[in-house]
Amino acid sequence: MIIRIVAFTKKGWKLAEAVADAFPEHIWERRDKEDLREWVKSGFELRAPIVFVGATGIAVRAIAPFVSDKLQDSPVLVLDEMGQFVIPLLSGHVGGANLLARQVEERLGLSCERGENHYSPKAVLTTATDVNHMFSVDVFAEQNGLEIINRSGIKEVSKKVLEGKQISLVMEDDIDLEDKMPVDILVVYSDSKWLSYDLEDRAKKETGKYPGILLRIKPYVLGIGCKKGTDAGKLRKFVEKYVDMKQVSMVASIDLKQKEYGLVQFCQQAGVKLVTYDANTLQQVEGDFSESDFVKTITGVSNVCERAAMVAAGKDGVLLQKKISEDGMTLAMARREVHLQWER
Repeated sequence: MIIRIVAFTKKGWKLAEAVADAFPEHIWERRDKEDLREWVKSGFELRAPIVFVGATGIAVRAIAPFVSDKLQDSPVLVLDEMGQFVIPLLSGHVGGANLLARQVEERLGLSCERGENHYSPKAVLTTATDVNHMFSVDVFAEQNGLEIINRSGIKEVSKKVLEGKQISLVMEDDIDLEDKMPVDILVVYSDSKWLSYDLEDRAKKETGKYPGILLRIKPYVLGIGCKKGTDAGKLRKFVEKYVDMKQVSMVASIDLKQKEYGLVQFCQQAGVKLVTYDANTLQQVEGDFSESDFVKTITGVSNVCERAAMVAAGKDGVLLQKKISEDGMTLAMARREVHLQWER
């Protein structure tokens, strides 16, 4: 992940460096002499998390012109320069600001206990489902690779949760809809009959109930390999010739590409998770894969994209598209196994 961070004092930059040091797996971009407004604007275009070390008011004024969509906005966090609090301001659920705030609290707290610094910030969460320790449907969708079809349903389901009412989840495939079942959350596939009808009319006809929210499974996992320095725009054009990214839940590659800027940027702007695996894990995958001695000399494994796609797809995943190569880029696609994780 590419994360942007800015501070306004020497003391603030010292804390900013401690935060970045606590997350070595990410790419950190410091604001230097750029105009703050333009720097924030480009961060939103990148869909990068933005961390402010300083006053909340500065952050609010800086991001205000660019806030437009709770499902697309960059996650934004603020830490006071003493490192007492970390506050997720924007995109707490789908963007992951709340999760990142908790991780900052945990990692800096642990490094403080080890005597590596004196920062031990408390995550200050304000979203209702979090402060009440209750189920969040938009987090559920994000974690399970589901597309939110009717976004108004987020509010409807969350309201029911907060009122202490029972909610249910129904999967179209394999589970019959019972007449009296309150269908609050309905999960369907891309070719579902539900998507060819008006949602409310169809739901009432089938079940006598209106599902508060409709979630569609994003069934595909992409395996991607690329040479060092490949541009994100180039990757995007290559991938989108073959794949509808709206149906992709995850991109997988080898760990050598964990911080490959163009690949990370492509995934971040597409709103999909990037997962990486070491060469040994990839080599252990069983199957009929395209093999390359050259790739093996570089990466330690004879094929990256096909094997990575299959690891990410799970044991019941199916390789749908074998390796496609173009100008130093490779692409493979698998259909993933779907095991929804239901957590409150």
